[in-house]
Amino acid sequence: MTEHAAVIFVFFFLAEYASIVLMCIFTSILFLGGYLVDINFIYWFDLLNSIYAYLFNIEWVGSSDYFAFRDMLTGSTLNGLFTSLTLGIKSSIMVFIFIWVRASFPRIRFDQLMSFCWTVLLPILFAFILLIPSLLYMFGIFFININLF
Repeated sequence: MTEHAAVIFVFFFLAEYASIVLMCIFTSILFLGGYLVDINFIYWFDLLNSIYAYLFNIEWVGSSDYFAFRDMLTGSTLNGLFTSLTLGIKSSIMVFIFIWVRASFPRIRFDQLMSFCWTVLLPILFAFILLIPSLLYMFGIFFININLF
C-alpha cells in the first residue's frame, strides 16, 4: 500500500504558490504596464548600425538587408516575443520580491495583524483619501477632459 497523506498538503502548497504567481501577474499588468516595453527597437538598431558602419567603414543603410532587418524588428512575431518576455520578466521580478519579503519577515499572529490593520493602516488610508484629492485640487490636476467649474 502507498500512503497518500501528503497529497492534500502538496495541492494546498501548489495552490498557494499559483495564487502568488497569479497575483504577481495581475500586479505587473495593472501597475507596471504589463506587456508594454519602453524600448524603441528601431532607434537602437539604427544606432548600432551607425556604430558598426563607422568602425568598419561600411555603409549598408540603403541595402535591402537593412530594411529587411528593420521590418523584422517591427514584425508581429518578434514584437509578440518581446512583449510576452517583458510581461514574464516583470511578473518574475514581482514573484521574487513577494517570496523574498515573505521569507524575510516573521509571521505574526492574527490578533496582532488585525490590531495593526485597525490602529495603523486604517487611519493612514483615511489620511490618503483626504490628502491625495486635496493635492490634486491644489495643483489643478484633473484626470478628465471636462471642465469642473
